[in-house]
Amino acid sequence: MPKTPAFTPKQPIEKLPLAVRKDVRDNYEAQKEESEKTISDLLGTPFKLVLNPNEIWAYNDDTSSFRAGSVMTGYVDGFISCLKRFIEKYEDEGKTHFNSAVTESELKVGVNPLGDKAPTIDCAVKDGVFWILFHHTSLGYNQDYIYDNIVAAIEAAPREGMSLRAKHSIAEDWEEKIDDLKEELIGTTGISDLILDPNFEENYKVLKADKSDDGWEEKFGMATFEYFEYFRDNLVRQGFKGDDMLQEGLADALTSKKFILRVVPKITASYNEVVLDDGAACMQTTSDNWWVNVSQVGEGFINLL
Repeated sequence: MPKTPAFTPKQPIEKLPLAVRKDVRDNYEAQKEESEKTISDLLGTPFKLVLNPNEIWAYNDDTSSFRAGSVMTGYVDGFISCLKRFIEKYEDEGKTHFNSAVTESELKVGVNPLGDKAPTIDCAVKDGVFWILFHHTSLGYNQDYIYDNIVAAIEAAPREGMSLRAKHSIAEDWEEKIDDLKEELIGTTGISDLILDPNFEENYKVLKADKSDDGWEEKFGMATFEYFEYFRDNLVRQGFKGDDMLQEGLADALTSKKFILRVVPKITASYNEVVLDDGAACMQTTSDNWWVNVSQVGEGFINLL
């Protein structure tokens, strides 16, 4: 079967028609400075628009249209709209991740090098520049449809530590709820200075290295919370709450007063297990079984004491 020929970008238009240049002046350049200020204020750092009308307008198929400036502004306005949503959700952490990826603090618009395989609109970070990429037959389409693409583009840029999505999930699904759950676990175990260790950094490293997809990052905090939540439920079912004998036995075994979650290479149970290690109750699972049958965690824990 013959190979599909590689996509070859069009050459920039050497000289744009006067009516096109006028539209660029009136409908793009006239508001460029204001748009740059809006983006700079959102990101907390000076930001530049570097759109080349000669390159972009080469993909205009409507010979009766001269609205190059309006099309360029449409991409800028779509970017601003989606960037606002991005920062509303991810706040300062989002700004930090964006700026650390987009080191040149520039926005460019160009054709997607994937050619026919490209989506209508996409975006990417290349050499520290944020690019909006359009399908070569779809100039000006879906200009404000890049919200999800922003996250993907930022996450694809090399960076140390946890992803933005994982950090956001921890903040929203763990930090906002864990105090109440800890109080409930203290009441269930009778251990007033109980320590809950989610082991986020180490578990993230293991999951990141082992998993082929990254969908789990969006719910990393929620999944971690549920391991502790279901462990509490199973301790209640086994009678620890309000039972002095069981609580004393637990305190004798739990010398570190710690519950910890660990992702390990191998476990002896099917999906998860709890083991006592160095005076801690260690909930353990594997990468393959992450967030699978979490309701079972802690079943039969009383038999370890």
